[in-house]
Amino acid sequence: MSDASLRIGIVGACGRMGQEVVRTFSNAPGFELVLAVDRSNVGIHLREIGGEKAPDLLIRDKLGAALDDTPLDVLVDFTHPSAAAGHALSALRRKVSPIIGTTGLSNENIRELTLACQEEETAGMYVPNFAIGAVLMMKFCEIAAQWLPDAEIVEMHHDQKEDAPSGTAIRTAEVIGEARSSRVSPKPRTILKVEGARGGLVSDTPIHSVRLKGLLAHQLVIFGGQGEVLSIRHDSMDRQSFMQGVKLCASHVRSMSGFVVGMDKVLFA
Repeated sequence: MSDASLRIGIVGACGRMGQEVVRTFSNAPGFELVLAVDRSNVGIHLREIGGEKAPDLLIRDKLGAALDDTPLDVLVDFTHPSAAAGHALSALRRKVSPIIGTTGLSNENIRELTLACQEEETAGMYVPNFAIGAVLMMKFCEIAAQWLPDAEIVEMHHDQKEDAPSGTAIRTAEVIGEARSSRVSPKPRTILKVEGARGGLVSDTPIHSVRLKGLLAHQLVIFGGQGEVLSIRHDSMDRQSFMQGVKLCASHVRSMSGFVVGMDKVLFA
């Protein structure tokens, strides 16, 4: 590897997304994968999960100790929302830029990480969706909301996804709310025959969450106007769809400032 290569660590290396990240950075010019951390499969060789092109590394379980003895530039996290903020703080204390791909961070987590980035003068990112198409979808929704304020979101994911609504759906609803130039239309008082039938409300936009086998990551945003409906949809059928975005964020995060939420800051800078 070149001396100019970015040194990458991955925590959550044995999960489905983690394994895809391992394969991606094992074969990507300009990057050097130097650390893999996971609570499972500790001590096994990284090539057992990442293939023959994976670097000569053993999977470790103690992130703090690993960060202390492994020089890193960027730490990519695909673990769990209960642990991701703590991992990011550990990285920031060591001047390593965290990129959190795990969704479900709380507002308090984001405030804490924003402050830590300022204090450590080290940038970090929280990216609800790394798919280029998903970021474009949110951009198109931002444009649409200026003219069609009434919208609903249906987000559909695999049955192992724990958090609902998805981070992408929440961020999309926030983008729509920020972009509206007029208020949503008043609705008649709803008689709910089943609790939750109208979804959950984020920034005056209802979100409906679906969790089923056979799905990966999908989102449909429906805008309604007088005599017309606009539908904006994005589908990820393979985890490879997220990898270009992961590489883009890893390439740019060190030159950014503060704690950045969303990949749009990279695509539309």
